[in-house]
Amino acid sequence: MANSAEPDKETLQKEIVRLREENERLRSMLKLPEDVPAAPIIREQSTLFPSEEPLPVVDTKSTVEQKVALFRALFKGRDDVYAVQWVNEHTGKKGYSPARFGGYGGKFGDKRTLSLTNEVIYQHLSGDKVLGIYPLLKDDTCFFLACDFDDEGWELDAKEYIETCRHWKVPACLERSRSGKGGHAWIFFSGAVSAVAARRLGTGILRETMIVRAEMDLASYDRFFPNQDFMPKGGYGNLIALPLQRKARILGNTEFLGDDFKPWPDQWAFLSRMQRLSPKHLEALLETMPPVSVGLESALVPVKPIRKEPPLPKVIQAELCAELSLVKSGLTPSLLSQLKHVASMNNPEFYKKQKLRFSTFQTPRFIRCYREDLTHIHLPRGLMENVKKIVEKKGSKLGLIDRRPKTRHLKLVFKAELKPAQETAVTALLSGEHGVMVSPPGTGKTVVACAAIARRNVPTLILLHRKPILEQWRAQLISTLGLTKKEIGQLGGGRKRKSGVVDLAMIQSLRNKADIEELLGTYGLIIIDECHHIPAVSFEEVLKHAKSRYILGLTATPYRRDDLPPKKWTQRRVGSSIATGS
Repeated sequence: MANSAEPDKETLQKEIVRLREENERLRSMLKLPEDVPAAPIIREQSTLFPSEEPLPVVDTKSTVEQKVALFRALFKGRDDVYAVQWVNEHTGKKGYSPARFGGYGGKFGDKRTLSLTNEVIYQHLSGDKVLGIYPLLKDDTCFFLACDFDDEGWELDAKEYIETCRHWKVPACLERSRSGKGGHAWIFFSGAVSAVAARRLGTGILRETMIVRAEMDLASYDRFFPNQDFMPKGGYGNLIALPLQRKARILGNTEFLGDDFKPWPDQWAFLSRMQRLSPKHLEALLETMPPVSVGLESALVPVKPIRKEPPLPKVIQAELCAELSLVKSGLTPSLLSQLKHVASMNNPEFYKKQKLRFSTFQTPRFIRCYREDLTHIHLPRGLMENVKKIVEKKGSKLGLIDRRPKTRHLKLVFKAELKPAQETAVTALLSGEHGVMVSPPGTGKTVVACAAIARRNVPTLILLHRKPILEQWRAQLISTLGLTKKEIGQLGGGRKRKSGVVDLAMIQSLRNKADIEELLGTYGLIIIDECHHIPAVSFEEVLKHAKSRYILGLTATPYRRDDLPPKKWTQRRVGSSIATGS
């Protein structure tokens, strides 16, 4: 008699999926009504590293104890502390704070935190409280990763994110947030995983999502829970509001949604069938998932959309003025996403805080140097050559219209004599329309710049940030170009007079001018002294309005106290031609 072995778990799972698909096919053939949704089909997780522990089988008829057990098995964070929502009775303002024995903020003296118990979970589920959980554990691990979507069009963003998860065979589910105006995409792990690995998974999935959903902004990288790789000193990390709160559910919020964005009829049955990613499976995924990169380096990373895209137009219309503006019509999502990443850079302040275990709240991971509207994406014009190469590599080209204003020609003569190294620097700087000179103090950067002014022979604006430097420039302009005081204008520092030949301007005085675009449009050359300050807000606010044909940066050091890389930033706003005068 043959041995009748019982089917293994993998075989049973495959059979369940097959039967559900067959059921759907028969329902369609018989034209049965669809007002009652079918049970969710959880796409099969790779069985190379299956979830270690199956979730308890629970449905809406199960006991409170069973529901709480399932809830805690999935939404597992710190047990020694939890957050509770508070409402100011006078202003209506709402927020979350750690629950303490002494009440909100420990106002009654006892600041010890309360532990998260089954009773507290039940109070949340029954609607008596609104709880938040801290997902980052003391050892820098977590049991879930959630991505927050709350901007206009969040449904499309979240849907594409879930689809990308499916493409990578990562089990994920979507919950409508408490406000009803956003959602959370949840990924659960069957065991504790490092927050670094969990967040790398999330950013990798988000990067892949942006390839097919170009409307998404890079700010989405800052919307994960946990929001930190490491526990900040003296804190608990960011919290996330827990789902399935009774009063919110009455409004259809904090519930899990199907692909049609309708809540599953039995939330508990859906969650009990939710698969979790094992730590080993996560590790295997990360070995195949490319890391997220920004800046010029990101242009080297191959972009492979998970869906076929239409071809790009043969010519992509673009305008060159203060920025490089590309018409978005006809651009593929993958190209738009690539341009956004190229026009961004890592924020060293974020990584510095994280390394020191400080809070990174409201400190973005990436600095975005692009902007977009309904019709165009606007990039720093210093990236023009890089953008041309990216577009040409994809089989298209830029149809560039130059909108930079034309200025009158001057008749300036350089009256000093350049040293050989200075002459070499001038030649290099004038070889392109944008340039940066990096040279130590005392090597004559101001003299080189005056020679460039004479050879360009167009109205020039020199941007400075300190008044003593302004007077040094005035002396050099008189000495090397033979200008009179009337031919040297000054904006800021107590004066407001334009000469139309060479003007000196304090950067701080220009930042808040309402007519800054019109003002900068009258110059053919803009020189930025000590351009390593460009990452400073005041310099950036002015430079992004610079319409002049020629831009020249001068600096003695490639380093900044805030660790922002000035070379990378000046390449975006000024250009990539680098000359040395020593």
